[in-house]
Order: sequence, then structure tokens, then C-alpha cells
Amino acid sequence: MVPSIVRVTLIVLGTAAYLGLAVLGWGGFAAFFSHRALRALAAALFVMSGAALFAGGNLSSGVREDRGNRWVIAAFALIG
Repeated sequence: MVPSIVRVTLIVLGTAAYLGLAVLGWGGFAAFFSHRALRALAAALFVMSGAALFAGGNLSSGVREDRGNRWVIAAFALIG
């Protein structure tokens, strides 16, 4: 699956915004990256963002529920 330009742009901008807010919260690049755990967290963020480029996903509603199956809710309510 080849990532589209829009998907790549959104992932890059989202990652930059998320990390940028964390850096600003710590008082700048030097303060943020002076902590070893925060450097590892930033590296993990970039790895997950790279994986998100190739992970499938969509926002479709999918298959609609069959309303005939709603009796199960009452049965589960009685059970427990």
C-alpha cells in the first residue's frame, strides 16, 4: 500500500505538532532532549509515525447492524 500525499502530510504535521507542544512544554529543545527518556519517547513517536504511513485504516461506517439481533442486549442484561 503506497501512502498518499495527503496522508503523509497529515501524519508529518500531526507528529510535528505533537512533539512541538511537548518541547514547548519542557522549555525548549535543549531542556527536552537533555532527558534520556524523552529522547526515547521522541524516537518511539517517529517510529510509530513511520508505521502509520503503511498501516491500513479508514473512516467508513462499515457494515450496518441487523436490528433483528438487538434481542441479545436484553438477554445479556438478564444474565448479568
